[in-house]
Amino acid sequence: MTEHEVKKIVAEAVAETLLTLGIDTSDPVELQKDMAHLRSWRESVATVKQQGLIAATGVITVGLLGLLWLAFKGSP
Repeated sequence: MTEHEVKKIVAEAVAETLLTLGIDTSDPVELQKDMAHLRSWRESVATVKQQGLIAATGVITVGLLGLLWLAFKGSP
């Protein structure tokens, strides 16, 4: 078996596998755009998660400080 034949078999196997996974390899530019969109979506989700954790930490901190303030203010 020649190197060219091996490369052809591998290329066909990869294309078939990707097609089975639902990835159309006939237009690589569109595939790259899809992957860029997925990356953008993933980064957006990570940003929202991070901002949510920061907001939750802020709410808890303010609540605890308010509780302490009320405890000190209430004592004579």
